[in-house]
Amino acid sequence: MLNTKRWLIFVLEEDVPFSELILKLEQAFGISLPYKDDKGRDIAKAKLTDYDVRVIDRIDRLDEMLCDDNHVIEFIITNDDFFTYEFECKIKGFLDKNKIKWSRSVWAPNDLPQS
Repeated sequence: MLNTKRWLIFVLEEDVPFSELILKLEQAFGISLPYKDDKGRDIAKAKLTDYDVRVIDRIDRLDEMLCDDNHVIEFIITNDDFFTYEFECKIKGFLDKNKIKWSRSVWAPNDLPQS
């Protein structure tokens, strides 16, 4: 079975409330990032031409123990043409250019190949 989606996930180092982070990202990307509560955690989503963007709040209102230290932004691709080092560098450069602080990134598949 082949992967159908891949995520490029960044841990953000922006120490601001989620609503302020969303405004900063909307200005950087020139898009609207509407968000809503998804089981206690705010999640913003947007569909772009080549990928989707999802931003996840660090605060979980269901339980303080479920909160994270950082906000997360995910770039979701469905076309393996973007599963490249060049695409990753492009996103890193874009975040840096727009002064969006991040500490690390990782690629993650939708489903792992079954053996």
